[in-house]
Amino acid sequence: VDISLPGDSGVVLIERLGERFPEVSCIALTAHEDPGCLRQVLAAGGRGFVVKRSTATDLLQAIRCVLAGDNYVDPALAARILSPRSAPQGDPGNLSQRERSVIQLVALGYSNKEISSRLNLSIKTIETYRTRASEKLELRSRAAIVRFAHSNGWLAELPV
Repeated sequence: VDISLPGDSGVVLIERLGERFPEVSCIALTAHEDPGCLRQVLAAGGRGFVVKRSTATDLLQAIRCVLAGDNYVDPALAARILSPRSAPQGDPGNLSQRERSVIQLVALGYSNKEISSRLNLSIKTIETYRTRASEKLELRSRAAIVRFAHSNGWLAELPV
């Protein structure tokens, strides 16, 4: 399943297939090489995760692995996930919903003024949420916020 399908995402399709046909195992094929997408696929019931730059041999290996009852994750992505980070970052679970929304919108390129308008909050309140979230996550720049959001799969969806 290509997780970048138009309309409902491939992740939703994987989830629906699993509910309707539990005997079917799904492998996600994607151009997105980030841990956040992988987590979404696995949470939806996907059994494999193959990136589009993979070879036909890699895809065949993923199919065989999943047919044998195992999970398969692209080796390069698995290595990235398992390697220690150069700089520790805080747990995104420590953020309030508002802090997460603000960080997500910052990562998507919105200005404080645009975020303020979108969330119907004052600019000062947006700055406070951004500062608190950045401190909790140990993020020191807008670029670090973007990297963090990308690695956690937050760029694929707009916050409420």
